[in-house]
Amino acid sequence: MTSANNDSVNELITKHLAGETSAEEQNQLFSWIGQNEENNRHFNALKKAFDLTNKHFAVGGLEDLNINVDQEWNHFTETIGARKTRQLSIAQVWLRIAAAVLLIMVTGGILYYYTSPNSTVYQTAGNKEAVILPDGSKVILNRYTLLSYEPDFDDKTRTVSLEGEAFFDVETDANKPFIILTEKATVQVIGTSFNVNAYDSLSEVEVIVRTGIVSLQAKGGDKKVKLNAGEKGIYFKTKEQVASTINSDVNFLSWNTERIVFVENDLRSVIETLKKTYHAEITVSVDIPATCIVTVTFDHQSLESVLKVLENTLNLKYSINGNKVEITEAGC
Repeated sequence: MTSANNDSVNELITKHLAGETSAEEQNQLFSWIGQNEENNRHFNALKKAFDLTNKHFAVGGLEDLNINVDQEWNHFTETIGARKTRQLSIAQVWLRIAAAVLLIMVTGGILYYYTSPNSTVYQTAGNKEAVILPDGSKVILNRYTLLSYEPDFDDKTRTVSLEGEAFFDVETDANKPFIILTEKATVQVIGTSFNVNAYDSLSEVEVIVRTGIVSLQAKGGDKKVKLNAGEKGIYFKTKEQVASTINSDVNFLSWNTERIVFVENDLRSVIETLKKTYHAEITVSVDIPATCIVTVTFDHQSLESVLKVLENTLNLKYSINGNKVEITEAGC
């Protein structure tokens, strides 16, 4: 198993969540999860989606999902290999159904969405997705991101919770502040557009403002910075401090726009941008000369297409396996 997008990986995760893995499969899965942060993030995102699926089934049934459970479960068992029949408890039946629906979800890389009396939840897997909130605000969710809000959204305040990364274009309403809750920090606006990067695996929460004014503060604290258009706010999780600076990253929205611009950038910074844009694991096994400077624009091109251009212009050599890339030579 070499890629977070590999169907066999998703099938093994699904079996694990449904309690259907052997000891050998468990060891195989845990070994894969421990290989890198991307694999760990992929597993946790699918586990969250599975938990939400199971919770929804328990309270709301399957009618609103328009899914033929028998058909999908049969397809699921054919896919992973049918096991011998045995008597199942009600809980095990629901786990199997949730696993079947999860398999549909993750192999298609689609947005998972459900409503319940408690909350509305959007969960992405391998794709980014657009969401329109009840107040008309628009949100683009990056991969492996969860966005949720309660039934009283748009009453006195407009509050959402975010795990992952998203770009917000918030409708202006001076009487109802728009609040984003992350694990460690809170973002508050009236009406503006900005990007929030709050993956659990990162040591910082980052907010970059495109238009308007945004407030960033420690969750439950009084440490706060105000950010204007073109500025970046950072909350340092370990230090529990907030800071602001001018944003110098022209590609901070490349994950959304799929447009990347490099103007005399050194190759190492280019690699960091590609890692964030494509959610790719890129390692460098050679020294990179200071002469490796990149000036080029990419527009809606795949990672492999980008690497081909760099290969031809910088005498770059690399190996690629799914979403894992190793740079083995950089002649420049």
